[in-house]
Amino acid sequence: MATETQTKQPTKETFHFINDPADAINEAAIGLTEHNPNLSYATAHKIVYRSDLETFRNDHVTTIGFAGGGHEPMFSGFVGPSFLSCSVSGNIFASPTAAQIFEAIKLCQPTNGPSKGTLIVCGNYTGDILNAGLAITRATAAGYKVRFIPVGDDVAVGRKKGGKVGRRGLSGHVVGLKIACALGDQGESLERVGDAMEYIAANSGTIAVAFDRVALPNNIITEIQTLPPATIELGLGCHGEPGLRQISPVPSPEALTKEMIKLLTDTSDMDRAFIPFSKSEKNEAILLVNSSGSTSDEVLARFAELAIAELGHQGISVRRMTLGPMVTSLKQSGFGFTVWRLPGAGEKAVLGRDEALKLWDRKVQTAAWRQ
Repeated sequence: MATETQTKQPTKETFHFINDPADAINEAAIGLTEHNPNLSYATAHKIVYRSDLETFRNDHVTTIGFAGGGHEPMFSGFVGPSFLSCSVSGNIFASPTAAQIFEAIKLCQPTNGPSKGTLIVCGNYTGDILNAGLAITRATAAGYKVRFIPVGDDVAVGRKKGGKVGRRGLSGHVVGLKIACALGDQGESLERVGDAMEYIAANSGTIAVAFDRVALPNNIITEIQTLPPATIELGLGCHGEPGLRQISPVPSPEALTKEMIKLLTDTSDMDRAFIPFSKSEKNEAILLVNSSGSTSDEVLARFAELAIAELGHQGISVRRMTLGPMVTSLKQSGFGFTVWRLPGAGEKAVLGRDEALKLWDRKVQTAAWRQ
């Protein structure tokens, strides 16, 4: 039986292995970069960047991914050759400041000579967009060439609820950046890199489910809201935003997968039919199965198998699949499916299907991407 999301929930204590909460992001980034020769770290502005950026930026489009902390490995774990040029992190679940983002833009473009420009990507959240807008206004006035694409891919937020604000960003931008960054690494223009990113965002969707809530690491011991016994929450946001509904008793993995995939693929649902699957041509897709933090690869692999089978029943062939902790909510238990509909055989798009798969397969040198 499905019930509406409750506003008051019981709490319990949980703990975090941290020192001072104010130092958590810097300590994590220092640990990531200190012994990785591909990565460098600008401590003052919480920017992780590829170590060869000073030369790479002279003749390539550069890429920036930014978000609040607590979602690691996004984006710092995806910085490196053939992927992001740099990442910018705010405090836990808080946007980086405009000053931080502006410093990343300056870092990504040559100090002397022309620049091919910088693509900036974040999830569709108000604070991120406001701070990016301030940074980009300042950067444009200073002569920097930038393109900004916020991505919203959460199908739990329908058109009626999203309104002008749109959908929340979950893990769709990671899928898009895998392709966009590969294009940039090959020397493509900012226009084509950005167009590819927008195309993928328009053809992708994500649905997540949570087995528990998330607690901010304000101290070593903190309180966490709990779901009622034998209950999961479908569509819970990655910062604890209310989901689509709570489900109790907990359904079987098969039943849960079927419901989640339907939310992504049902083109008759006018409120949530965001991915334009064809009714007449063969559909192919890339599938990302993401851990919210503490869900194991073994559990993800089982749900991946079920998702591939369910998509196949609907005539959608999965050409590539990646699983693992890509966009987390600290140590939350749960997972999500992101589906990107690949370009159709006869579709006039910024990418062809074969090119898209080749770019997806392009090897990267990062700390966290699962090849």
